[in-house]
Amino acid sequence: MEEYLANMRTLRCYMNDLEEEAAKRSAEEQRQRTAIDAHDSDIALVRAQAKQVSDEAEHLAKARAHVCVEMAEKQGRIASLEVVGATLKQTLDLLQLEITSTSAKLGQKRLFYTKTIETLSVKLQEHQGWLDSDKNKMVAIEPFAVEAPMNKQNFFEGRGMKCST
Repeated sequence: MEEYLANMRTLRCYMNDLEEEAAKRSAEEQRQRTAIDAHDSDIALVRAQAKQVSDEAEHLAKARAHVCVEMAEKQGRIASLEVVGATLKQTLDLLQLEITSTSAKLGQKRLFYTKTIETLSVKLQEHQGWLDSDKNKMVAIEPFAVEAPMNKQNFFEGRGMKCST
């Protein structure tokens, strides 16, 4: 019986060792499960952050494309305005040349008309001198006496102005 008791003790020791080993393994498994759950949670968080970063990157790419399109449109407008500006500058230069040319022509015409006025004034004064001298000669001649008012009938009948003698 002693042997039986010794075997039972050995068996009990062995069972205790197995129970301790099982408890240790169970505790270790629980730690590993907790670590795995924590890692799974971290992985889920990283995936969510990666998705958020991916969404933000997509949003930024769209915004960048929109900005690039706007820049291209504005560069096109700027180029168009530069062409219009160059055209307007050429037009302004041509207008300034036209103004200069027209001013020169007007100056020439002004000079021509001034000379013409001077010439005509001299000729008018000469003609007025002749008229004044002719007027003076006519005043020296006896004036006409008016017997009847001049009209068509009197003219044909010979009545009207006659020289008085």
